Amino acid sequence: MLASVCSDTASSCPNLRRPDRAEQTGPEAGWTGAKAKKRVTFADHRGLTLTSVKVFSEFTDPIQIPVNIQEMLRCAPPPSPEENRLVLDFTQPSSDYLLFRQNLETNQVSLEHCVLKEKAFAGTIKVKNVSYEKSVTLRVTFDSWKSHLDVPCRYVKDAYPSPHSDTFSYQVALPAELPPHEHVEFAVCYEVGGAQHWDSNQGRNYCIVRSHMKRGRRADPHMEMHLDRYGSPTCSHGLFPDWPSYAGFENVGPYY
Repeated sequence: MLASVCSDTASSCPNLRRPDRAEQTGPEAGWTGAKAKKRVTFADHRGLTLTSVKVFSEFTDPIQIPVNIQEMLRCAPPPSPEENRLVLDFTQPSSDYLLFRQNLETNQVSLEHCVLKEKAFAGTIKVKNVSYEKSVTLRVTFDSWKSHLDVPCRYVKDAYPSPHSDTFSYQVALPAELPPHEHVEFAVCYEVGGAQHWDSNQGRNYCIVRSHMKRGRRADPHMEMHLDRYGSPTCSHGLFPDWPSYAGFENVGPYY
């Protein structure tokens, strides 16, 4: 009798079975339920300040450097005198005579020689003989172009003069103390006929650096047999009679 009553009134009997998670509704429904609407409130709506100021005291704790790093710093040897000496970071322009003449024709001006002395560097510059009135200036910097110095160059009478080109010489004193991280950098400016022509080593400028910072590889010792002491071909005076010779550079020594 009781069973029949429950079956007849099944719609009114309470369902005591726990609903599955998929059947849950409301906030406890998890990700399957409707998303709660987000609200944005500001600090001043709650009576709080919009800014917070933090004051940091002076740092007094010593920096803890790892022992292995300290040992590395102590054991790092300073550069040797050989590694710390100044060297040219470019090949002598006149060592390749054909390329040198090509640059001269293209740019109207070309660095020819550069020699490092004890407290200066010196050399020669070739310019095309476009006009009688002309000037040549060497622009040099010792602090990565934070400042620069313009050094006027002096006309030199060639031992074998040519109607197509003129030669100018320069000498620039090196600073008494050049910081280890700095180097010497320069370019050549040729002014003639109201125009300026530059030789900047194809946009890289000519650099004098510490030997351990030199970019280029060492020259092949076999190649040195084909160059005279000024970087010119050994037979230059025979093949190119207008090639200048400078007695003033005879006792300077090698470039590198």
